[in-house]
Amino acid sequence: MANTRGFVRKHFFIDRKMQGRYMMTLLIPMLIMLVFFLIVLYSASQSIVGTTTRIIKEEVENRIAVQLQDQQSPSIESYQALLNTIKTYVRDFSSDAKYRKAVLESLMWIFGIGILIIVAQIALLTIFFSHKLAGPIYRFEKMCHSLIEGNYTDKIYLRRGDEMQNLAQLINEVIRTTDERLTALRDATTQEEKHGIVSKLKI
Repeated sequence: MANTRGFVRKHFFIDRKMQGRYMMTLLIPMLIMLVFFLIVLYSASQSIVGTTTRIIKEEVENRIAVQLQDQQSPSIESYQALLNTIKTYVRDFSSDAKYRKAVLESLMWIFGIGILIIVAQIALLTIFFSHKLAGPIYRFEKMCHSLIEGNYTDKIYLRRGDEMQNLAQLINEVIRTTDERLTALRDATTQEEKHGIVSKLKI
């Protein structure tokens, strides 16, 4: 019975140097993003506390001024009524429309700026990684078209820092070896020499 199972990868670290470099290149920005996100959360919490304190302070001061403004010597009952008013306000504070609007505006500013910075960082990382891969892939495609057309004189030259340097060297070696074999086959003067060259190939 034929084995119908697909290819099962047993080793996830094929090129440890390249994969390790990519892991560190991704891990460090992710850690920076995590620290930044924690800073954003801290700033948001501080903003909420500050906004809450400011609104409560302003509202309590307004209520005291309104309720005691015409009284030279407020009575105990007036203070008791004022205290009950403040207690009711504090108890119902979370449903206050002014408070909700102020908190929402603060959070929108903080998280909006944070999200924009994170999106910009992700975009820069994407451009960075695609640039290191897209260039070599494009060069490999051009080389394949050149080989299809029968040109065995070109070589692949990658920029410093590009990925797949080993693959580029291997392809250059393949081109060089193939060119040598084709040249030897072309320059062979006897049928025996041609047969000797062809016999070494698996075609």
